[in-house]
Amino acid sequence: MRVALFVPPATYADWYTYPLPGLCYLKAVLQQQGHECAVFDPKFHRWDRTELIQRIAEYRPDVVGLSAMTHDICTGAEIARDIKSQLPGSRMIVGGCHATALPQRTLEEFPIFHYLVHGEAEKTLPELLAGTSNDHLPQVTGIAWRNGTVQVIPRRDFLTAPELDALPFPNMDDYLPRDGRCLSGRKSAYVMFTSRGCPFRCAFCMQVLGTKPRRRSPESICDEMMYARRVYGAHTVRFNDDVFLFPDSRTTETLECMIRHGIPKKMRWHGHIRANYVTPELVELAKRAGCVGLGMGVESGDDHILQSVSRGYTVAQVRTAVQVIHSVGIKLGTYYILGHPGETPETARKTVDLCAELDTDTAAVGVMVPYPGTRIYEMAQHGEGGYKLLSQDWRDYDKYASRCLELSGISHAELLHWQKQALVGLYTRNHRYLDLMRYLWQRRRGVAAVLLHRK
Repeated sequence: MRVALFVPPATYADWYTYPLPGLCYLKAVLQQQGHECAVFDPKFHRWDRTELIQRIAEYRPDVVGLSAMTHDICTGAEIARDIKSQLPGSRMIVGGCHATALPQRTLEEFPIFHYLVHGEAEKTLPELLAGTSNDHLPQVTGIAWRNGTVQVIPRRDFLTAPELDALPFPNMDDYLPRDGRCLSGRKSAYVMFTSRGCPFRCAFCMQVLGTKPRRRSPESICDEMMYARRVYGAHTVRFNDDVFLFPDSRTTETLECMIRHGIPKKMRWHGHIRANYVTPELVELAKRAGCVGLGMGVESGDDHILQSVSRGYTVAQVRTAVQVIHSVGIKLGTYYILGHPGETPETARKTVDLCAELDTDTAAVGVMVPYPGTRIYEMAQHGEGGYKLLSQDWRDYDKYASRCLELSGISHAELLHWQKQALVGLYTRNHRYLDLMRYLWQRRRGVAAVLLHRK
């Protein structure tokens, strides 16, 4: 069977430059099962909607699968409808975060899709494709389909750590040529995951991959890093795990495995860490293992806000963590959200001030979005935490150009004001004007959308 997997085009931002490992894992697994598969990513390739549809139509797939976030599910459904008009015999499947959070509602809202896959798809999708009729559907765990009404089969168990190790490496052929040098450019990087699942219950996260971390073995991680260098010429790896550096023996084993294999002499890497996990010993070992950059969620400059969204650390711990990371010479990017439950102009100002005070290498500042499957979503639906929904249109559920939510203590316009203050203030208040110019130029389309609030 021939399968096309796609994501919708970018709406406004032009900073998206990396392959999607999730779709590449699916391609590799489907090929193992004897299917043909191609990934169509217009964000990576800079295709517009017309070119995306044309390329998929020319591929002539039997099955078309969409992976969509909440803010682009509507666009994805429209594109699926256009593809279906050119390939009337094809079957349409939807998956991804939004479909996982709202399987029944997604099929009810978007009738173009014949099937839905929720949760991890590496086992579910091949089982769905294996049947020749709808008779086998009730036996496929983790799907939804229509039979007069929408039928939802409960999500299957998440893959175990040994099962993650057993997966083939993601097939990135639709992104990268296997010429041994395609990732040799200064800004190029290979993206990979070493785990799935996050044990923390932050109010704004749906934890699409579960609450129990399933972590690949150190040897499996090092093998993929060396594979990336050998096949694609990668000199940099970006670990996209929610948390890569845990303060435990498994992390130590992984970092020591990198050192033992000589990876720091050949490659560098970026990962994520939590403020309450940072210790001098951990970040020093990470640097010896090749770490050159870390990302860390800060979210708010107010301790009460941090407690209300279950972050599990304090502003004081954030300050200490930043000092430790900077002291060993590792670059640091921080992440913030404006619009937490109970947010006011005073707490928003604390966040903006903290962003400037920490003076990290980069910062990302989003406005709260009530993504389906999160506690924030439930609160917004019931008017709790001071929330008021401004829109039910999924297109508005975008953390950088949002217009779907405000609070009784702070208006939507004020949230956008503080977002702009934080994005610019990091640089101007620290007299980093050249860095500001680079930031604005490299992200000019996305930044313009935020600063002008225009999609």
